[in-house]
Amino acid sequence: MSKTVFEKIIDREIPATIEFEDDELIAIRDVAPTAAVHVLIIPKRVIASVNDLTDDDAALVGRIHVVAKNLAEKFGIANSGYRVITNTNADAGQTVAHLHFHLIGGEPLGRMNTRLADTVSALPKSFAARIANSFKISLRETGLLVLMSVGLAIGFNMMNSKSITWMKKEFERVQASDSDLDKYGISGGSTTDPASRPSGSGTSSLNTNDGQQANTQFKGQQANAQINGQQANAQQTGQTKNAQANAQQTNTQQNGQQANAKQTEPTQPPAFVPEPGVVREINLQQFKKLMSAGAYYLIDARTAESFAKGHIGNAVNYYGGEVQGQIPNIMANVPRDRVILIYCDGGECELSHHVADVLKQFGYGPTFIFTGGWAEWIKQPK
Repeated sequence: MSKTVFEKIIDREIPATIEFEDDELIAIRDVAPTAAVHVLIIPKRVIASVNDLTDDDAALVGRIHVVAKNLAEKFGIANSGYRVITNTNADAGQTVAHLHFHLIGGEPLGRMNTRLADTVSALPKSFAARIANSFKISLRETGLLVLMSVGLAIGFNMMNSKSITWMKKEFERVQASDSDLDKYGISGGSTTDPASRPSGSGTSSLNTNDGQQANTQFKGQQANAQINGQQANAQQTGQTKNAQANAQQTNTQQNGQQANAKQTEPTQPPAFVPEPGVVREINLQQFKKLMSAGAYYLIDARTAESFAKGHIGNAVNYYGGEVQGQIPNIMANVPRDRVILIYCDGGECELSHHVADVLKQFGYGPTFIFTGGWAEWIKQPK
C-alpha cells in the first residue's frame, strides 16, 4: 500500500513547514490555508479516520487538543478564538485517509456551515433568487478565475522563502570510495613504538672486552709485584679505557634516542583539497574516519526540535526543509576550507541533499552525506 502524503512528510520525503513535532504527533502548515492561521495536527501512527479510533486512542486524541491549545497560544489566537475540527470520509470533505485535525483561526470564522438547501429555503424568495443567480457563473468566467488563482499561487510560491516544491527533486547519489576519503585529511602513515625497537648491542660487547683486557693486565702486573710503578700505570690505563667505553655507550644511546624521536614524529595529514560542487554519500565507518581527521564542518539537516533533543558532536543546525530561506546565514557562517559533513534522520536523506544542493550551487565542496543519519548513530553501543 502506497504512503499517504502525510506519511511522506513524516518520513521527510516531502518538505513541509513544521510547527511542532514529538514521538507521536507532527503539526504542519496547511499548503492551502482557509484562514490566517491553518495548521494540521497529525498522528504519526496511521489511523484512517475517526471511525478507526479505539478506546486505546483516547489519550492520543486528548494530546492532539492540548497541542492545538499550545499552538493557538503560539500564534496569538487563543483569546480571539479558533476551531479544532476533523473531517471523516467523503461527505465531510476528507481527502487524505490519515486522521488529522485542523487548527483554524486568526480571523472571524463565522458560524459553522449548514446545508445549502436548508439555508436558501429559509431565506425570503427574492433574496433566495438573487443567491441562486449569483451561482450562474459562465464556464468561461470560471476558467479565468481558476487560471488567475493558479497564477497567483505560482507567483507567491516563487517569491516565498519557504516555497513548496511542485515536484520531488531527484538528487545525484554517488557513494564515496576510500580513495575519495584519503584526499580529504585521512593519513595512511604509521608510527613505530620506540619501546619495541632493540637497543644497540655493540656497546655492551665493547664494555666486556675492555673489562677482560683490564683484568688480564692487572693480573699480569700483580704477579710481578716488584714493579710497583708499572702496576699503578696499568690500573690508570684500564680506568681510562673504561671511561672511554662508557662515553661511547652514552653517545650510542643518545644517537638511538634521536633516531627513535625522528621515527615517532606524527605524520601530518594532507592539506585540505577543495572540490567545489562535489557531493558524495558515506557510511558510518567513513563518517567516523572523516570526523577523526579533524578539519570538518558538521551540519544537522533535521528540524530544530529534533536537533534540540539530541545531535552529533559539534553539529550546526540548518533545517533542510527551509534551507532556501537560510542561504544568507549559510554563506556567512559555513567555511570553505573544510570538509563539510551533513546528516539528517537517515533513509533517503532528502533533507541532507537539500542542504548539500544549496552548498553545491554556491561552490562549496567537498560535501559528504552520512546516509545512516541520526537513526544509525544512536544505535551504536554506548
